[in-house]
Amino acid sequence: MRLFNRSKFISGKEIDKFIIQIEASLVDTIHEMELSITVDFRDMVIIDARSSMLRVPYYHCHKVSDLVKNLIGLKVIKSGQAKSVAQLIGGKQGCLILEELSQDAIKAISQTGAFLIPPNQYEHIIDSYTHDTCYTHCLSIEEKKEAAYSRPMFGGYLQEAKNTHITKNGR
Repeated sequence: MRLFNRSKFISGKEIDKFIIQIEASLVDTIHEMELSITVDFRDMVIIDARSSMLRVPYYHCHKVSDLVKNLIGLKVIKSGQAKSVAQLIGGKQGCLILEELSQDAIKAISQTGAFLIPPNQYEHIIDSYTHDTCYTHCLSIEEKKEAAYSRPMFGGYLQEAKNTHITKNGR
């Protein structure tokens, strides 16, 4: 018998040229909350943040919902960002679950914004944020380009690299 379930849903959309919005929701046995973060991709900065706590275990939990406004002005897609988020909305004055949802939403910024970054700049921008975070992101940019699957946001240059690789190996 399951005693606890948690689901998260995160989506990103363009609301204006170079302005994206990340919407995140979390529903579990105890909590239900929603979060919206708006980012100006030209400056890589959060320009709006809102949250709503629809179901929480304690009445006092509602008091920290507005802490997400502290994210406004935060530079995104940069090293040290998780620590900044934790300091702004976590800890004794904040909410662990809201911080966790915010961290997940902010991680989705790079995937959503990938469609707005010029193809020749994408790997360099993302690499500065993701380098050394997993096996693939420990590779050089050139190695990642060579091994990448075709993704439309890269203007097809990755497909060309993959086709070249396949041709060289005779497969």
